[in-house]
Amino acid sequence: MSTNMRNSHRLRISLFVAFLACAMSLWRAEAVSAAVKDTDADGLTDQGETQIYHTDPNQADSDGDGVSDGQEIQNGTNPLDPSDSVPQVKGATEISAGILGSPEKFPWYFARAAGILAFILLTTSTAFGLIISSRAFMRFLPGVDAFEFHRSLSFSSIVAVILHFGSLFFDRAFGMTVPEALVPFFYSRTGIISSAGFELRIPLAFGVIAFYLIIVLVLTAEFRTNMAPKAWRIVHYASFAAYPLFVMHGYMSGTDSKEGWMRAIYLISVAFVALLVLVRIVSRTIMPVVRRLRSENGPKEHSPE
Repeated sequence: MSTNMRNSHRLRISLFVAFLACAMSLWRAEAVSAAVKDTDADGLTDQGETQIYHTDPNQADSDGDGVSDGQEIQNGTNPLDPSDSVPQVKGATEISAGILGSPEKFPWYFARAAGILAFILLTTSTAFGLIISSRAFMRFLPGVDAFEFHRSLSFSSIVAVILHFGSLFFDRAFGMTVPEALVPFFYSRTGIISSAGFELRIPLAFGVIAFYLIIVLVLTAEFRTNMAPKAWRIVHYASFAAYPLFVMHGYMSGTDSKEGWMRAIYLISVAFVALLVLVRIVSRTIMPVVRRLRSENGPKEHSPE
């Protein structure tokens, strides 16, 4: 392949990444606005109050015990129980929450951001895997360039997933433990409902299983030359269950799943991957059959007698 053609293909990849970045910027402003809105000025965002702490976003002191909801979270007391509070010293002022709230909330915000980033990276990695396997876009995106980009996205998505669940170890409100993060269905606490209305045990298990399947996908791709072709195909294809699992995990457990911009990301992701699956089926299964039938039923040359 000539240098000009390689530069042209790399330019196409760069343009694709730039387009993805522009698309993400369209919803970033709305996401930031939702993340920092604090109607009652108690130091907790409206979203955090309704989806995490279940306090009143329009009332600074939900349980009426004289201590604001934000201060109770900082004190480690229950903002919904008037008998569980530490009286605030008269004349003392609360620490300014700042754009991301108090430091105690940083892990929660970080987990949300890393989760959304991981979802976008996983979607893009899945899409490039389908592009490579379908071979329908080779004219526009050579296999070598697509594979390298797919490989980089896969490793980046694993890092983002680790940052996503790792930050929850430091969130006092959620309090996830290492076994809960690494063992499917180990999370057994009840009563914690996501913004989409699901208890967290099942969607968290989906996320853990998807994480292991993604690791299997990456490892089998890295060591493909050391595996028997049939064994590689069985393991690799079985691991494609990772995509629907991480979609269900994201929607069922995501803090932002009820937001319009987040639902748009889910919808675009599913529609894009479904389209590429259809292209792959047509290009790898239906088209070869059509070409074979045309070859068999085409005009035949008659040899002279």
